Amino acid sequence: MLPSNDFDFGTLDAKDEAQLVIRHPNTQELTTWIWTFYGPAHPNTVALADRVSKEAIGKLNAQRVARLNGKKIKDDDNQTPDQIRSETVDNILQRTAGFTPVKLGDVTVEYSPAAARVLLLDRKKGWLLGQVMEFLADEASFILPSATS
Repeated sequence: MLPSNDFDFGTLDAKDEAQLVIRHPNTQELTTWIWTFYGPAHPNTVALADRVSKEAIGKLNAQRVARLNGKKIKDDDNQTPDQIRSETVDNILQRTAGFTPVKLGDVTVEYSPAAARVLLLDRKKGWLLGQVMEFLADEASFILPSATS
């Protein structure tokens, strides 16, 4: 007979939002700049996943029909690196709830989708895009650590 287990499996559900504390790109020390993102089950994230899936299915279906009809398959994926980067940032913005104000020289930047887009597309801040992508790719970012960890 197995021992009784009082573990609440529901505590492992991904939360609707989580915060990423931005790290210094060289030292990895935490800064005071915090971004908030929607979790995997949040309606914004679900809508994004549905849209991306439908686009992929649409492309596959078009290729299948072209093959069946003996037609040349049109390659629509001749995107430039900048177009791919822009699309990636657009997808990230759909999952972004906001960020705390941040100073850039003499200017304080408040969150807006446009401001976030400029920051994420700035090649001088490529490390920022990397941190955000890594955070969003790890579903564990949205699961609270247990009280015993």
